[in-house]
Amino acid sequence: MEDYQRGLIGQMAARLDLYDSGEVSLPKLVDDLRGLFDAADPHELSVRDSFQWLWADLDAESELRTEPWAPPGLADDAHLSGILHGLRSWVTSVTEATHPSSA
Repeated sequence: MEDYQRGLIGQMAARLDLYDSGEVSLPKLVDDLRGLFDAADPHELSVRDSFQWLWADLDAESELRTEPWAPPGLADDAHLSGILHGLRSWVTSVTEATHPSSA
């Protein structure tokens, strides 16, 4: 993965901080994370798959909170917290991964 890709993925941590502080909504966070990931365009299948699983889970939890079709009570705060923790861990693992040539 190139440094610029790691930098874009690293910006996800700042977006998560903005959500935690209440400065951005959950739907905005979902969109921002997807946008940063798409801009980074990592080619490693493991990176793509792991993000997609986490992001899809976050998107689904967001929909349970914002879509009119979602029955009240289905959103799960503990599940959301776990997803957000997983995303932070994912960002850290991707941005701190060693370059293949230095391993």
